[in-house]
Amino acid sequence: MADQETARCLEQVETRIARAQRLIETNWERYINAPYDLARHHLARADRLLDEARQAASTDTEGCLAKATLASTEAWEAYLLSLPSRVAEARGVWYRPVEKSREEVARTLDRVQAAGFNELYLETWLWGYTIYPSHTAMIHGIEAQHPAFRGYDPLEAFVQEGKSRGISVHAWMDGFMVGVDTTGGPVLRAYPAWAALSYRQAHSQKPVPQQGTGYFWLDLTNPSVRKYLLDIAKEIVSTYTVAGINLDFMRFPHTEEDWQDNYCFSLYAREAFQREHGTDPLEISREQEELRTTWSKWLEQLEDDFVSQLYKEMKRISPNLIVSAAPEPGAESTKIGNWSQHVDVVIPQAYHATASEVRPSVHLHKIELMPGNLVYTGIYPMYAQLDAQETIEQVLAAQDIDMGTVVFAFGQATDETIRALRLGPWRNSAISTGMFPLRAIQALLEAVKTDMEQVYLPRLAIHEHNAIALSDCLDALLEAVRRDEVVFVLEEKLTEFKQLLLQLQVDEKIHPAVVEQLRNTLTAVQELLHYAQIKQVK
Repeated sequence: MADQETARCLEQVETRIARAQRLIETNWERYINAPYDLARHHLARADRLLDEARQAASTDTEGCLAKATLASTEAWEAYLLSLPSRVAEARGVWYRPVEKSREEVARTLDRVQAAGFNELYLETWLWGYTIYPSHTAMIHGIEAQHPAFRGYDPLEAFVQEGKSRGISVHAWMDGFMVGVDTTGGPVLRAYPAWAALSYRQAHSQKPVPQQGTGYFWLDLTNPSVRKYLLDIAKEIVSTYTVAGINLDFMRFPHTEEDWQDNYCFSLYAREAFQREHGTDPLEISREQEELRTTWSKWLEQLEDDFVSQLYKEMKRISPNLIVSAAPEPGAESTKIGNWSQHVDVVIPQAYHATASEVRPSVHLHKIELMPGNLVYTGIYPMYAQLDAQETIEQVLAAQDIDMGTVVFAFGQATDETIRALRLGPWRNSAISTGMFPLRAIQALLEAVKTDMEQVYLPRLAIHEHNAIALSDCLDALLEAVRRDEVVFVLEEKLTEFKQLLLQLQVDEKIHPAVVEQLRNTLTAVQELLHYAQIKQVK
């Protein structure tokens, strides 16, 4: 049995070494700029350690396994060092705070910074509480702050400590979902009539949780509810210099499994619909398809109108604020196109156990959006306690169509995963695409110049005089971005670069792999220009 385990261990190390070797060769041939010398050094160490492990296999099982473990680690580091590392992308993480002092906040953000994150999505409105002392809640007779944080203000601490570390802090809001407290939470304790109810709960005289999840929901058909949540959001952006508002749980729960669990059949919603359409939605039969559609569209319009109103108010208060949505699977995801004009960034919750499932999920969301939105990939390997390798694979999974990654959630981050991110895909520092699109464009163009000097020219992927011509085009484009030229001037410079690149390709004066890389960069630049123009973000 011991011999079989040893053989299996050695085989796994061989596989990891071979995988690292393939990646080094593949990315070298693709002219990816990575520290290959260091990667090869680690790979050579892995080979030596594996040889030593094999030699010890028959005489020293413990020593063999120790050498094999070291060899595996060296091969893993070689793999990470061979990965591409983008210079312009959002690297975000959702986080529910637990810190009780500014010192604890600082320590948490040190770990966030060590992993390479440049954005933190801090749960600020959760279970119906704010994490900060809220004047809005207080004047409504609602508990003014989550009891875990009374006596200090974690939002202020995270914003200020984040700023000193180059981490943009977004206020993540749980929308109309107010938790699992059996009393309904602070809002519904104060205003039980604000509760949303499903069809089967319609005659309840008190708040009732959702079947399955145990969540309580606020009734967004009620103007008082909408005003309260809007006032909370306005209070956050007026009081704190948050980078953005992140919207979650902004639609009623909807299920195809049992229509009686669908929302919202509160007394307020029913009476409001009846005033407009002459029918109590509780009495609509399954055969009345047209009326059922009218009812569904009525609810959907209220949801959409609220997000639209919130977006306008946020931008009125803070024009540079980023409004993002993290659509839940189900109605929020399938209807995300409705919000395209009312959010800046969309973060699909591509929560899957394997990386192969991530990109298709992100793609389905992206094709629903209008031009102008940026898409980040939302993944949950930390929360699901997947290993560092799976985390890295999921971070990379949709990089050809996304502008960044947001990971759920930092509370479950391991030191191993943090180190892997920093050695691998987040090795280089990066400008957030959503926060600073023009600076991100500069970083992308400057990276092309660096690649030209460090990779393409030394390896003869392009002749020097052609590289000079491309660099001149790059310099003109960079200067236009730095001077904040109008969009049509930037588009003109971009077109000149594309035309030159096409001519070099036709004349076979540049390696095809380099053409592919440059085209990918130009596509990203174009997308960022559209985003900056349409969303008025710089």
